[in-house]
Amino acid sequence: MIKPTLQFLTAGSLNYLLVIFSKDIDVEQLLKDFDSIGFVIESNSGFISLFISVSASVLTLSLIYFFKPFNEMFLVHHQKLSFYFLINLVSLSSIYIVFRIYGYSRLYLMIYLLITSIIFYLLDKILN
Repeated sequence: MIKPTLQFLTAGSLNYLLVIFSKDIDVEQLLKDFDSIGFVIESNSGFISLFISVSASVLTLSLIYFFKPFNEMFLVHHQKLSFYFLINLVSLSSIYIVFRIYGYSRLYLMIYLLITSIIFYLLDKILN
């Protein structure tokens, strides 16, 4: 129970920092989608950043646990880092595409992917 919690907090907080520090990020389409179903949210609200971060974290953990049998059966220790990198990339890009989020910093995105993958790998080695 400790490992998923730490993974969720790591991915969520780093993704939140990615959204906050990206100066040209455009979440207008997501705000319009919320407005169309009756949720009125201010564009400068921290809720939208938190929503994006939690969504990406939940999808990341879902993919990790969905592919867990594959991970344990076929991947040896030397490829787990690339596995976590791929899972983080797929989940983050899926969330950003589905929510139509544009203008994020690609440098911060790469830093997010590297740090999150390394932390997931270290948590896997330490807690297993």
